[in-house]
Amino acid sequence: MRRRGMILPLAALAFGLAWSGCGPRPRLVELPELISRLAERDFISRLDAPDTQFTASTDPAGGNNDFNNYLRAGPPGWWVLADLKGPGYVSRFWFTGGEPPHRIRLFFDNEKKPRIDAAIGEFCGGMDPFRPPLAAYENYCYYNYVPLTYRKRLVIMIEAGATREGGWPRLFHQVNATPLPSGQTVASFSLPLAPPALAALEKVAAQWSKPAAIAGAGGSPLTEITAAARAAPGAAWRMPSVAGPAVLREVQITPDFAALPDAGARERLLRSVVLRIYWDGLAEPSVVAPLGDFGGSVWQRTRYQSFFFGMDNDTWACRFPMPFAAGAELELDNQSEFPFSARVRLSAEKTAAPDPGRGYFHAVWNKSGKDDIGSPHVVLETQGRGRFAGCLLGAVSFDNSFWLLEGDELMWRDGELQPFWRGTGLEDYFTGGWYYQNVLARPLHGLLYKTFFRTVQYRVHLPDAVNFQKSFRMIFERGPDHASHGVFESLAWYYLARPRPAGMSLPPLAERQPPDDVMDKITVMLKLLACERFGDYQAAREYIDGFLARNEGFPFAAVLRARQAAYLEFLEGAAAAKPALAGFLAEPEDSPAHIQAQMLLDYFDQPSAALLGLNANMAARVFLDGAVVLESAPAEKLAVKALAIKPGRHVLAVQCRFQNYPDWIQLYLKMHPGAVYTAPDWRHAVNPSGAWWLLDYDDRQWAKVGGTGCKGPPEEPYVWMEPNAFVDMQSRAIALRPSALWPSKTGFVVYRRVFQVGPDSVTVE
Repeated sequence: MRRRGMILPLAALAFGLAWSGCGPRPRLVELPELISRLAERDFISRLDAPDTQFTASTDPAGGNNDFNNYLRAGPPGWWVLADLKGPGYVSRFWFTGGEPPHRIRLFFDNEKKPRIDAAIGEFCGGMDPFRPPLAAYENYCYYNYVPLTYRKRLVIMIEAGATREGGWPRLFHQVNATPLPSGQTVASFSLPLAPPALAALEKVAAQWSKPAAIAGAGGSPLTEITAAARAAPGAAWRMPSVAGPAVLREVQITPDFAALPDAGARERLLRSVVLRIYWDGLAEPSVVAPLGDFGGSVWQRTRYQSFFFGMDNDTWACRFPMPFAAGAELELDNQSEFPFSARVRLSAEKTAAPDPGRGYFHAVWNKSGKDDIGSPHVVLETQGRGRFAGCLLGAVSFDNSFWLLEGDELMWRDGELQPFWRGTGLEDYFTGGWYYQNVLARPLHGLLYKTFFRTVQYRVHLPDAVNFQKSFRMIFERGPDHASHGVFESLAWYYLARPRPAGMSLPPLAERQPPDDVMDKITVMLKLLACERFGDYQAAREYIDGFLARNEGFPFAAVLRARQAAYLEFLEGAAAAKPALAGFLAEPEDSPAHIQAQMLLDYFDQPSAALLGLNANMAARVFLDGAVVLESAPAEKLAVKALAIKPGRHVLAVQCRFQNYPDWIQLYLKMHPGAVYTAPDWRHAVNPSGAWWLLDYDDRQWAKVGGTGCKGPPEEPYVWMEPNAFVDMQSRAIALRPSALWPSKTGFVVYRRVFQVGPDSVTVE
């Protein structure tokens, strides 16, 4: 007969058998606890969180060769990236430069056989429990946020790079490891995971999928405090003090954009209104930031959600937890030329007493210019005990290249002469690689804006705490050797044990204006496609207003206005878009605006109608059910064909002639029941035989393209894309290039997709 209480969890049993000696038994930190921290906003404010240690493939000579640098050689064909002493856990793993089959091995506790022996594509998104959103391959890098616990030791090995000419593959890596403090231990990671750990992973994934949700600690009730802010030009409005002890869980600000006279004034508002927050009666603010940057919008309103900030409709929200002891005061300083009004809402949670383990929230904005050659961009310099929580960064190169992104981030603390953290490249720090692919927003990192040669990105150090006791300094190199003509604009978030004035002064309004966009006229489509990738069609409409106000006489103005009308289909439905598009039939019959508006109107009126769009920078032709229906236009132009497609099974095949890099093919078929568009799971083959254009052709032996597709279109040296009125065709379709080698550099590649059209949906095979 079993005795009650004698059944122990396997991890606890193993720990109990391994522990010996006198003195108090260390506390066993369970894996579900570490997983749950990924969705605990309060953890970002804890000053007693265990500190992260950073290991990377940084060039040991301090140069730009931040690849193929490893701890030591392993067995033949393997490199050791990290040899970590326990107890502790890996909180963030990042890697790029290898293909998905590249192997990784993890050895725990001096074992001779790896507990994890997988392809990097499996370890980062392709196997249980390492699944999106906690592990993935995107924006040309692999990452894994699943905590990898080790009690005694963890050795991470990677299949060796530099096996081909030029040191290729060039492997880059970053490992954040967190040693547990004295008195704590952990059971080593083992597969399969126990049900409590799997449940914790599922809960975090669900919370990350709804990042805007807020609640008090343990579900405590929140008090909503609202106010109407009004400030004349040159005046400031201050909200009545909120009494403590309490925690601000969310700050929401909704400006009255409709009261402003034009698109330019609405966008200038982002930088011309300054937000300040004062803690516990301090005379100087601890938070000083332009309003837009505080809400996560840099240069233009961007509607998205991360775990800690974002924008919904016209409301900016900041969800960094902000504990305070005595009082909190919020101020909005209107430095614009127009009256400012907004709705302000604070969500506060009363607490019995201040928690000494948590810090006061601080934020500071800083800018450096393109003439600051020879010096880095300073993200943060501060004094006291605290924790760096992350940053939002806008970067602009005036050298007509992305070389600026080759600069590394460096961090110092507590008077150390050498940085304790040195990265491998700007986009690597923000969980990207190879100058990024396309915009995305994730709970702890994101790329909010990318054109030539401008990027906006963010990262939050939730699981990988960066602590300091006396002082902290973080910089970004101005490209290698600080030689790039670039502008940096950053907002740093950090916590301090006691409230202090924000670390750096805000420059005057004239110096806070966004950097000149010298490529404004030729990158307009890229900016619209970025809005579409966020599903933010309203922002795209607003951007067209501002763009045309800045660029009078733009030759494609009518087409952009037609695209603006086409966005109404996605915002209000086809019934709203049709009359707006009909107005462009007054344009000359041979004009692009007239032709494209007519194609969209015909599509709306015919249930079997379809629109096929093709963009490629190589000779390409599209087959539908065996017949050629469309051929490529010049690389900068989308070719579009009106079709009629009946219900049933169909096949699309695209044949492309060889093209040196950069090469891309992008296809989108818009139908009333749904859409079919190029994606990495399309099958492809180089110089295939047989009647591959026919529906009954067997392509099961063809490889899938894989990866995440091309950066563009366009990719350098292509920059310009001719505006058109066809929404989503170039933002939803993923541009492809063959994953198979093309040794002869002659012949062609074919991409295929079979699909089924039903009355209300389209399915792909």
